[in-house]
Amino acid sequence: MKKQRKDIFIVGLALFGAYFGAGNLIFPPLLGFLSGNQWSLASIGFCVSAVLMPVVGLYVISKNGGSLESMTGDIHKNFAKFLLLFIMIFAGNISVPRTGAVAYELGFKALLPNTPIIVFILGYFAIALYFSLDVNKMVNSVGKFLTPVLVVVLLGIIIKGILTPIGHPVVPQKSGVFTHSLLEGYQTGDLIVSYLIGTVFIGDIIRRGYRTSGERNKLTAYCGIIALILLAVIYVGLIYLGASVSSYYPENVERSQLLLGIAERVLGKGGMLFFSIAVVLACITTAIGQITSIANFFHDFSKGKIPHKLAAFVFSALGATIAILGVEKIVYFATPIYKGVYPSLIVLMILGIFRKYIPNKQSFRYALIFTLVVSILEAILSVLNVAVIKTFIDILPLSNLGFAWILPATLGFIVGAIKGNEPLTQFE
Repeated sequence: MKKQRKDIFIVGLALFGAYFGAGNLIFPPLLGFLSGNQWSLASIGFCVSAVLMPVVGLYVISKNGGSLESMTGDIHKNFAKFLLLFIMIFAGNISVPRTGAVAYELGFKALLPNTPIIVFILGYFAIALYFSLDVNKMVNSVGKFLTPVLVVVLLGIIIKGILTPIGHPVVPQKSGVFTHSLLEGYQTGDLIVSYLIGTVFIGDIIRRGYRTSGERNKLTAYCGIIALILLAVIYVGLIYLGASVSSYYPENVERSQLLLGIAERVLGKGGMLFFSIAVVLACITTAIGQITSIANFFHDFSKGKIPHKLAAFVFSALGATIAILGVEKIVYFATPIYKGVYPSLIVLMILGIFRKYIPNKQSFRYALIFTLVVSILEAILSVLNVAVIKTFIDILPLSNLGFAWILPATLGFIVGAIKGNEPLTQFE
């Protein structure tokens, strides 16, 4: 029992660290700012998609054989491989650049405001590339140390902001607070992270001696609860702080500017120095880890044809190029990607939860395919006003709330259930 508690604590904290990134700090304060005195409703919506879904997603992988391959094998034998390929391309074009943009806007710019972004970004990604070519124990140790430090600083800001309020929430500046916050939670990308790290974390749990499906699932659930609590505390706290300054800034305030303003009001200029340094260091260790993982993946995916160093260089250069656009533009370009893929990942999670009640493989596949088609159309519509697509999407129930995929997913499930006869693989 003592060993089990220790394992839950260690793996739970590691899981929290995998989900929590400095790049995600920019989303909750703006949600609170726009939600005003409805910040609690915004907190629920955001935590559903940015906290609950990722943790449940990880548990579903454990329940469905303990790996992404076993979970998705009935869709196609190579589905997991190409899902990971998409995730790596997504990380290289969105997650990695965002760490650089956030490091500049939340950290370096506050310290040396006259330094051009291109100068900082080139230096930032040169350092990231250097360490991602051969990550040593020192960098890994620093990364493990910096996340807790940043968490402690954030908790200090939140606690002080609650005990000595810096303002009072006002009337919401945006309608549909819950729905907007739920969809904004997609931007953290943490459900995608669950599919990326699920097999690794569950493999670690198995290596710790929890080999039966029951033991593995139980420990995964407990570890998930630790990560869920820590993420929710930080996100809700930041949403509240954003709401507390909802009368201080214009409605079009940028995410980075808002969080910096909150931190300065709570910590003062002296504390801001520490906050900025912590953000920069936490971002760069995240970038090093992500670039290394991406390079390793493409080396393995190409069966050695793409050298690790070449892939690391390419994605470092790509990250630097995109990061120069700044946080707001990266978030803008990321939105169609999230709209295109997130509904399918949610459906995959739901199907995994209720796997034993699914009649056959075809219902599983068709629900996912119908969802993917509609979500891709929505992604196209978010950047191009195509009349035919808009007319089709508007016909679908709940499309005005961002859930046009629900009816197609249901129809796909029903069509597959009627048409198919291949039994779905079941797990203990």
